[in-house]
Amino acid sequence: MSWRLDNRRRFILLLLAASALLMQMVLDMTRTPTRQWDYDLKLEAATRAERAFAAVRHHRGLEGANLDLVNDPAGTGLIGPEISLITNAAGDLDAKLTTLNPNFAAVMVQYFRQAGLGPGDPVAVAVSGSFPGMNISLYAALETMELRPVVITSVGASNWGANSPDFTWLDMESLFYEKGIFHTRSQAATFGGGNDMGRGMSPAGRRVLRESIERNGIPFLASDNIEDAITKRMKLYEEASQGRPYRTFVNVGGGVASVGNRHNKTLLPSGLSFNLQAHNWPRKGTLILFAEKGVPVVHLLRIITLAQDNGLPVAPDFLPQPGQGEIFVREMYRWPLAATFLVIYCLACILILAPEIRRGLFDRLGRRRTIAPLVPLVVLVGIGFLHAPTVSAAEQWRKMTPERNGTEICLTSDGQKFTYLVLDEDNPVEFQVNGPRRVKLIGRYVFETDDPDRQPFTMTVTLDETEILRKSFTAEINDGIAICDQDGRVSSLRRTYVDIPKGSHALLITGQASGNGKVVCRLFRQSKRTTSDTVPFTPEGYAELATLQFESGTQSTYYRFEPGTPLTFAVTGPTNLQLYTRLDFEPGMLGSKKYMLEVWRNGEVWRTFHYDATRLANAFYPGHLDILPGSRKKLRINVPEGLHHFEVRCVRPDNCCITAQIRIPRKDLRGGP
Repeated sequence: MSWRLDNRRRFILLLLAASALLMQMVLDMTRTPTRQWDYDLKLEAATRAERAFAAVRHHRGLEGANLDLVNDPAGTGLIGPEISLITNAAGDLDAKLTTLNPNFAAVMVQYFRQAGLGPGDPVAVAVSGSFPGMNISLYAALETMELRPVVITSVGASNWGANSPDFTWLDMESLFYEKGIFHTRSQAATFGGGNDMGRGMSPAGRRVLRESIERNGIPFLASDNIEDAITKRMKLYEEASQGRPYRTFVNVGGGVASVGNRHNKTLLPSGLSFNLQAHNWPRKGTLILFAEKGVPVVHLLRIITLAQDNGLPVAPDFLPQPGQGEIFVREMYRWPLAATFLVIYCLACILILAPEIRRGLFDRLGRRRTIAPLVPLVVLVGIGFLHAPTVSAAEQWRKMTPERNGTEICLTSDGQKFTYLVLDEDNPVEFQVNGPRRVKLIGRYVFETDDPDRQPFTMTVTLDETEILRKSFTAEINDGIAICDQDGRVSSLRRTYVDIPKGSHALLITGQASGNGKVVCRLFRQSKRTTSDTVPFTPEGYAELATLQFESGTQSTYYRFEPGTPLTFAVTGPTNLQLYTRLDFEPGMLGSKKYMLEVWRNGEVWRTFHYDATRLANAFYPGHLDILPGSRKKLRINVPEGLHHFEVRCVRPDNCCITAQIRIPRKDLRGGP
């Protein structure tokens, strides 16, 4: 084939490519703003939400509240403090600022229209105090579309939410009702937080939440544990529906009663879902239970991603006006012009290229195609490990700043100065700590002139008004440490560790000196929280939920089963479950007891296990002081591929009662058919 034909081929391909680029440029230049579906309905909902935003701003001004224009640049009054008595979790300020946009109401309208909702349709709703801006947008969409919501509120809030003790979400809800902006009110309220019972908050914080519920006239939905909380919520939803099936379930935030377990947050998609993908849910909250009934669910979490997906600004320093954003108007291509260009381009390709292909013009490409030589890549492995620095103690532990402290004292060691807190028995030092994590307490004794060289002292740690540690030490003088800029004798340091359970806790530390000197301390927390490769897995059937508490204050959730009520659960494999069991002892019983378990899989006996159990020291069941826990025994259950149903039965002794805990590898949570 001649060089003329080769050049002709290149020219034809170049001409076609240039034509395609020219057409694309014309299409981009002729894009026009186009109103999206339900524009008027979305604008009405956003306008209603903006009225609610203005009502809060006006009310907070009348009450003389100090607006934090650094953290709340738009001055909405909907950004609470970082920490308060009713703060129950860590929150992201950017996410909270992103929800301060009335145009999120238009997003809700779009979700509801996609779900096929119409006036009068019942909607189950779960909100919390963590995202008051999103709650407002949701209420605006519900009322604009004349839906019939049944709302349960978790009053507690994360950082920067509705966590002002004097202005909770229920107070905002009452304000909107009094102003005639919304008629939607909560049918019931809970504390929220850990186990939906306020775990992680101090007793004073729970009292504040109870007062908020009472002054707003909302029924309190009390529960004994998280399983009971989920069951009572589902029962209330069923009773309030008056026999009509719910058309949608909406959840705002990451409330544990809705999502079931903190690990489920990574499995649940945000936005509207018609069918949830099957997973090994560690626990099924109300959102998952509704989805299993075939009810569409709207999960409003990962706020920044939701905003980006709907063309709304992220963490704006202004209050957007109704009607702004791609949810209302979007630049669209002129489809008639695009269709015309497509037809022209396809015809050009057929008319120009088809004859050349028939002549075999492009066969030369196959004959002259060559394979480029491979360039070898050399990867050096292990250098980073050989030269990696070791982790120092300063990187593992972080010094904690107290919420309330008294006198400080400066001590020097090896030329470095350290600030210690003086522990007063009548005025404890208070810290706020989030668990689960370990904290390290370092104590020293500062001698007075008349103190002997050896002096006993005691440090006491109180967690949420419960004493969890009292430890005595003997102080011995350390010549390598002294008081800054003055004479004095100081002891060597004494360490002790405390394991903090999940949630936010108030930690009080006091010291008792037998002499005239002072007990001083510093407190450190682990830079990383304790993590595990496995997570708790909730069974479907059991006799009773049991809480096991250790003297350190740590609690674990177990499930009790009996000869007539086996432990049942379903799981999708392949995976390996860990089953921990404890035999109950009666008070006064000594020695050991034997027990026998049978594990059934899909209706057939899989394996039998025999154990010798002894009484467990330093632990008890707060709800059953008449029985004592036994030592923990572990067995492994191999789950093959597919969905399988298991039963764990207590065979011997005849009257045995067993408490059990199931754990599943975190990596296998996404398993499903």
